[in-house]
Amino acid sequence: MTNLAIKEEEFIISEWDYFVSEIQKIYRLTDEETEKLSNNSTARIIAAIPFIAGCYRPEVTAIAHLSLYMNEIKGFQKYCACSMPDDNDIYDYIMVEGYHKSAKSDAANDNYNPFNSGNWNYHILKKMLTKAVFVDFNPFTIFY
Repeated sequence: MTNLAIKEEEFIISEWDYFVSEIQKIYRLTDEETEKLSNNSTARIIAAIPFIAGCYRPEVTAIAHLSLYMNEIKGFQKYCACSMPDDNDIYDYIMVEGYHKSAKSDAANDNYNPFNSGNWNYHILKKMLTKAVFVDFNPFTIFY
């Protein structure tokens, strides 16, 4: 069995501190919000993907993706928040942990959350997704 997931250490980019400092200014983040962003694994992955993918001018793509991520966090709930039709396919989501962490605040703010609605069960999904990350893999069979 081989773990096909990329380790978080592989998502470290030299521009990260600069990105965080600029986002702090643009979105007027408090020091606490800036610290949370700086340590946010999802944001780091979002920023690193264009570098790992070998995009032309990956910094620009990373900035665009981080801006969209921040827009979703800071607002635009009408368009970015999860809604009932999204419950159909678990693979539409890469942020199950995010929905799990925000369940209490979503309930308090009357935002839809599939965990609060009962449509998703965190423990079952986590177990299912963990199994999906670990697969039997023989690299020599892909060439046949």
